[in-house]
Parts: sequence; C-alpha cells; structure tokens
Amino acid sequence: MKIYNVVREANGNFGRNITFNRKLKETEKKDYTKTITDTMDYLGIVNRALIIHGSSFPADKERDVDQRIGSPYNADAFLEFAKLHGFNGIQLGPNGKLNKGDTSPYSSSIFAKNPLFIDFSQLATPKFASILSEDELYGETYEVESNGKNYDVSDYKEAQVVTDRLMDKAYANFKEKLAQKDAKAQKLNKEFRAFQDENSYWLEYYSVLDVISNKYGTDYYPHWSKEDAQLIQGVKQAQQPAIARYNQIRKDNADYIEKYKFTQFVVDKQAKEDTKKRGDFVYIGDLLVGASSFDEMIFADVFKPGYKIGAKNGGVFDSPQLWNVPLVDPDKLFKPNGELAEGGEFLRLKVKKALQDAKNIRIDHAMGLVDPFIYKPETVVYGTKMDNGKEVSYPLREKLQAGFLSQMGIDRKQNYQRVIPEIILPVLKEAKIDPKSAVWEDLGYDETGVFNRIFRKQEGLPGMNVLLWDRGETSKPENWAFVTCHDNPPTAKVIESNDKNPNAWNLDYLAGYLNPNSRKPYQRSSFRDKIARNPHELLKAKYAELMRSTKNIQISFMDFFGINKQYNTPGTTGPQNWTLRLNSDYEDTYYKSLANNENAMNMPEILSIALQAKADMDVAQGLKTQAQSDREIAPMMKKLGEYSSILKEKE
Repeated sequence: MKIYNVVREANGNFGRNITFNRKLKETEKKDYTKTITDTMDYLGIVNRALIIHGSSFPADKERDVDQRIGSPYNADAFLEFAKLHGFNGIQLGPNGKLNKGDTSPYSSSIFAKNPLFIDFSQLATPKFASILSEDELYGETYEVESNGKNYDVSDYKEAQVVTDRLMDKAYANFKEKLAQKDAKAQKLNKEFRAFQDENSYWLEYYSVLDVISNKYGTDYYPHWSKEDAQLIQGVKQAQQPAIARYNQIRKDNADYIEKYKFTQFVVDKQAKEDTKKRGDFVYIGDLLVGASSFDEMIFADVFKPGYKIGAKNGGVFDSPQLWNVPLVDPDKLFKPNGELAEGGEFLRLKVKKALQDAKNIRIDHAMGLVDPFIYKPETVVYGTKMDNGKEVSYPLREKLQAGFLSQMGIDRKQNYQRVIPEIILPVLKEAKIDPKSAVWEDLGYDETGVFNRIFRKQEGLPGMNVLLWDRGETSKPENWAFVTCHDNPPTAKVIESNDKNPNAWNLDYLAGYLNPNSRKPYQRSSFRDKIARNPHELLKAKYAELMRSTKNIQISFMDFFGINKQYNTPGTTGPQNWTLRLNSDYEDTYYKSLANNENAMNMPEILSIALQAKADMDVAQGLKTQAQSDREIAPMMKKLGEYSSILKEKE
C-alpha cells in the first residue's frame, strides 16, 4: 500500500504526492518516534536498550574517518538513529584497555580505558589545542568505505597501528606547543596534571607495566619472568631491589610513560565530555567479573592464591568453563569492625569505575559476587573427543578440584554473602541508581541455595529472561528480557537452524500468548498457521513476545539490523570473536532489509502485534470491554500500520 499526503504545490493547487519511500524523511521522523514511544509506554516498556559494544559502533560517514574499529564516543548520528526507533539506552560492553593480543572486552582493564576508542578528529580542534593537524589526521586514518553488506568487521591490529601513530604525533605536538607556551596547550596540560593526580593509584603502575610488556609482546604475566611479574608487588612491599629497578625503568622510559598517561587522559576526557552531552540517553556500563593481567599484578595482594573463578557447566561437551578469573580473597573483603578491607575497597573501586561514564550498569555473572564456582588451576587436565570429525579438547571434570565457594571451606566467615548488600548496592545508591533497575546477569546452570537466598530472597533483585530459551509468560515485570545478546547467535541464524529450544519457540504457545482472547479462536489459529509457514513471521512473533514480557528490554544490534553473523561464541577464542561491527551504511542497509522483507526489525509491525495482544489480554481478563479496548488502541494501531507499510516501501 502506498501512503499519500495532500500537499500544496508551487502553483497553489493541491495534489497527491508520494510522501514516503522506505526511508523516513526528516519531516516524518518526529511523529514516527512518538508513535513508537507512545506504544511502548502503553505496553509498559520503560527501559529500551540496544546491545552494542563500543568496538561495534559504525564509522562516521560525515567526518569520513574510519579508525578500523568502532567507538561509543562522539557517535551522535548513530545515537539519533537509535532514538528514532524508540531506544532510550545502549548496553555497552566493558570499555577497558585490552590485553595485548586479546580482543575480548571481558578480560580488559578495570581502570585503564580503551585508547582504540579515541576520536582523533577531536584532537585537531581547539578543545585539544589542535595537537593534530588535518593532514596528520587524514594521513593516518582510512576513508569510510561501503561494503554492500549489513555488517562490517573491526581490525584490531590496524586500529592499534593507527592509534599508536596518531598518539605519537599528537603527544609530540603537545610537548612542542607547551615549549612554545601555547595558551590552549597550557590549559590542556593543567587538565592532564589533574587527571594524573586523581588516578595516581593505578596510572603510574600501568604505564611501567606497559613498558615491560613491550619486551615480551604480551600483557599475560605468566609468560614473563618472575622478577617482572612481581615487580609492582615488590615496590608496594617496599623491597629495595624492586624499587631501584622500578625507578630505573621510569627514568629510562620517561617519555614513553608520559605518553601512556597522556593517552589515558585523552580517552578519559573524551568519555567524560561525551557523557555530559548525551542528556537523558542512558549508557549502561558493564561490570566485568574478571580483571586484566595488569590488574592482577597491581592488586595481587587482594586475590586468593591458587584459585580461579569459572562456571560449573556450559563449556565444550558441557564441561566446566575455566575463565582464569582471579578470586578476591574472602578474608580481605572486610575488617573486623565491618569496614572495607583491601579486597572490599578493590571491588568498590571496580564498580565505581564501571559507572564512571554510564547512568546504569550491567553486573556480569552476579553469582561471582555471591557464591562463585572456583577451581584450582594446577588440577586442570584436558581430555579429547571427536566432534563432527574434529578432535576437541575439554577439561576433565573428574580430575578438577572445584566447587562453589560455599562448599570449598575457604570463606568460613561467609564474607562473600555480604558483597552485594554491603559493597555493590551502596555504590549504586551513591550513583542514584535503583538496584532493581540495574541489569543483573543471573544466567547459567550454577545457581546455588546460597545465591538464591542472598540475591533473590534477601535483596529481591531482578534477573534476566532470555527468550531464546525462556517464555515471555514466565518473565517477572522487573526483569530485563532479551531474545539474544552478545553471547548468542543472532535470531536470523537461529531461525534457520533446527536447534531452537522447543519450549521457547513452541508455535501453540506463541500463538496463544500473542492472541490470548479465547473468544477469537480463528485469530489464534490463523496466526499459528502464519508463523508455522514463514520463518520471518515466526521471528516477528518472537520479537512481539519480547515487547509483551517485561518493562525492561534489550535488543542486540545483530537482531535489530538483521545480521546473520555471530559476534561472540562463548567458550571459544580466536579472530572470529568480538570483531562484528555495523557498517557505515547501517541506516541504508536497515531500510533496505525492511523493504526486501529480510530479518531487520520493523518496529511498528512488531509493536502492533504486541499492542493487539495486550488489548486482547485486557479483554480476556475482564479489565476492559472489547469496545473500550478497540477504541483505546485504534489511533496507535492506525499509525503503526501506516509506518509499518512505509518501512516496507521500495525506493
């Protein structure tokens, strides 16, 4: 159906012109967004977050600069696109500095930010004392290119090369401008000194460790000499040989160390300024369960030697997942007087850092803060099995000395049971975040009686509903719900497989949940036939189920844009993980996918299914009469129908 609008032509006559093609015009965007948000409000959906990690953000076509990796900072155009389609937040991943040779954000630094996210075009402006020239900027970056796909990939190695070269030039220019007593450079330097003072508890140590890591080509300290791996602890313990060596490294590498600090200052300044300008649009930070190698070396005194955190199940052949995550020593969480000990203070700082540039937070692996599954690394023995013609290794459960913390006898004072109520929640409240609005990742097979008692009964915290496996009807209103996230294959891939969870994707259930009025059996039967015949219609039904399930929803960028590629496969490592990214033509490819009836999410169409389902439920429960319900939703249904058709139009 074509949508027409009567407009006054240049000669003063009225005529009928096509108003919409498949791509919304500027004059229609405001009403489109209002239609989407009004419907979501009616459905009771309060928080609407798009899941996309910083590295997956698209390149900026307007500035024509591609640093070969995405960045969540200065992403104004992309955020406007997200707002247009009803999102009021972004669920990021951890934004810490990555370990050398490791692209996983979940093993990144707690305290140092990721310099690959620096927007170097800002360094060519007066705000940064123009410490890069336009020629220097465009001489090192790449022109934004189209690839004809609805996705792109990040190139971490090239991004690191660009970052290193541009920071070398920017830092050299900064020093030269300071020598020339440039006023803007002096102002920037004042901010730089304040940043160093504020972050002195980690910044100096990180910079020295970065020097040492260059010798080994890795941040992974088990591959270092014992002398280097234990250097920082030696300094903190006032060992004179360690102090002398540490000072010599600082002296011999003074310029490199200063540049490291300056790089951290730049990315921190950009992150803070970006936070201010986002207004009410919420970035949700990600509190990773782990720590980087540098974190482990610097804060080694807070960790329990000989133990690591993992997960009881979910690995290859459902073996334990061995994450190599350090365990904060239970005996170092609290002092006898109830105050925080060094381990408790470490966790407090960790939460504060995750919240520094965000207005809400996702707590990764909440069980790890109550009753983590721990194991002794020296007892890990691998076996092998054939899987689809390939020999696959996996840790042998029977050889592994492991168990939940509450079972291992090393937390006799039950200090871990105090972490959430006495460390995490006070930080959230200090940041004016309702703990029940935070995103608590409570997934997995590892729930224990201790976890349920503390997390659910004592604190009454919400969890997650993953509709890939769960039913929307089981969702609690306060839970966060999504179909897939960064750890799942996208629904465009799931829908093609025969491995769908039979409970969550049951056709009778979906047809009934989305057509709950028993007085309309023909409607339910027709809907079931449609989703049985057409995978695209089944996908829409699954998304509509999401819109009906809770007041807090998340949608992965892969699902929203209909991308049939996986961002991360849990339990595996390699170049296939963490690289998927939106292409620079994300807007065009989104509308093209809708026009071609592909897998991108047509929000008006999905919301119309959910809206009708809610109205039918109100009638079925006797809350409203059929006439009242029809009259109430009619204006929204009309608008949603129009915009749904508009988004399917071809140019």
